[in-house]
Amino acid sequence: MSLRILVTGAAGFVGAVVANLARERGHQVIGIDRRKDTGGNQLVVSDVTDRDHMLSLSENCDAIIHCAAIVGPAPATADPAIATHVNVNGTLSVLEAARKHTSRIVCLSTATLYGNDPALPTNDETAEPNPVGIYDATKLMAETLCDAYRKAFAISVASIRTSFVYGPGHSTGEYFVKRCLEGETAITGSGRDHPCEFTYVKDLANGLVAAAEARAFASPVYNIASGLCRTRGELANIVMSHFPGVSIDLEPGLEPGRHLRGPCLIKRAHDDFHYSPRYCLERGIEDWLKQSRETKGGD
Repeated sequence: MSLRILVTGAAGFVGAVVANLARERGHQVIGIDRRKDTGGNQLVVSDVTDRDHMLSLSENCDAIIHCAAIVGPAPATADPAIATHVNVNGTLSVLEAARKHTSRIVCLSTATLYGNDPALPTNDETAEPNPVGIYDATKLMAETLCDAYRKAFAISVASIRTSFVYGPGHSTGEYFVKRCLEGETAITGSGRDHPCEFTYVKDLANGLVAAAEARAFASPVYNIASGLCRTRGELANIVMSHFPGVSIDLEPGLEPGRHLRGPCLIKRAHDDFHYSPRYCLERGIEDWLKQSRETKGGD
C-alpha cells in the first residue's frame, strides 16, 4: 500500500536516505529541512519547530518519520539551549501534527540512552534510560513526550534507538573513509579495542521506513541497529583493505570520552515489522566506497 509520508530532516545524513528509500518503495514523500537540499531531492524548506507550518505540511499524511535534530554529544554540549529547543520542541511540533491529523510517528532516538556499562550487556528496550550528556537528555525528553502522547491521545508513535550510524555524508563519529578518500595516507588515533555497534545508514533507513509501514506499534521503543559490536581496530583494518598504502594506526585500549556499551537487542523490531540488518561492517564500508567513488570521491 502506498503511503503519504512526511520526512523531517530530509536533507540530512539519515533523512535523505530515508526519503529516497520511501520513494523507491512507492510512497509519496514530503521532505522538509531547514536547509536547501543539494542532492536533487525535492523538499520544503521549513523549521521543524514551526508548529503551524508542521500542521499544514502534515495534512493528509499517513506517517511522519522524524529525523530532524541537533545530532551528537559535541553539538549538543556546545549549545544545550539550541539542542533542547530543536530536539524537544521539534518533536512536540511533530506530535501535535500527528494528533491533529491522526498520523503515525516514527521518531529517531539514540542508543546512547543506555549509558555507559563496561560489562557490555545486551541492551533491550526495557532497560532504564541512563543519559550521560546533553544530547542523550534531549532525546530522553523527546521519547518521554512521545510516550505521553501515546498514552494521553492514543497516538501511534514509536521511538527508534540506533547506534554509531555510518555511511556517506555522516556528520558525527570517525570512520576513516572520508579522510582516506581525501588522500590521507597516515592516520593515527586511540581506542583500537573500543567496541562499537556500527549501524549502516541504509539499514537504519530500512528499519525506519518499515516502522512507518507497520499498521500499529506494540511497544513504545524499538532498537534498530546491527545487533553486535565490532572494535575500532576492526573498522580500521577493513578500511585499510580498500586503500593500499594507507596506514591507520590506533593505540590499543579504549577511547576516552566515547560511550562504552554492549549491542542492542533487535528482536522486537524483527518481530513487529520484520527488521533485519542487511549490511555487516565489511559490506557497509564497501557500499559506502562504491557510492563515494560513483560521485567522484564525494563523501
